[in-house]
Amino acid sequence: MSFRRYLPEKAVRLDLRTKLLPDDAPEDFDPKSRQNLSRIREGVINEVCELLVETGEVANPARLFRDLHNREKKAVTAVGHGVAFPHVRTLQVKSFVMAFGRSPEGLPFEAPDGESVHLFFAMAAPPYDDRTYLKVYKALASLILDPEHHELFLAAKEPSEILRALEIVK
Repeated sequence: MSFRRYLPEKAVRLDLRTKLLPDDAPEDFDPKSRQNLSRIREGVINEVCELLVETGEVANPARLFRDLHNREKKAVTAVGHGVAFPHVRTLQVKSFVMAFGRSPEGLPFEAPDGESVHLFFAMAAPPYDDRTYLKVYKALASLILDPEHHELFLAAKEPSEILRALEIVK
């Protein structure tokens, strides 16, 4: 499967700006508080929306953020093994698009295994494009089962390395 047509290099961010602790955190700040988890989730969703906008396929960035954020509130998209797949079907995209964000420090994202999430594969598709959406989701899901791929995504120094790692997905 060729992911390059869905994921341009400019939609890859190797160091998300969203951090576990805000810059102005007081000494008694609880990083596992409900408020902080909400801030982190919102920050990540905002960043992957920015990256999805870079594809040139987003009609309304604010509505895309709202749709992705509401989707995340309904059911967490972290799947475990340090991976999350924020995704949504929405009229706010013209065609299926992807973005990739990485958090080197890892972020709490309520994964079923309780682990921090480092790799965020975001996807958005029009509601009528189930075929592409499901095909790509299935191919990406296989990544969490392959420790070699996981390591490639964690070790990448350039966005092009992320794209190369995706090319070898079966």
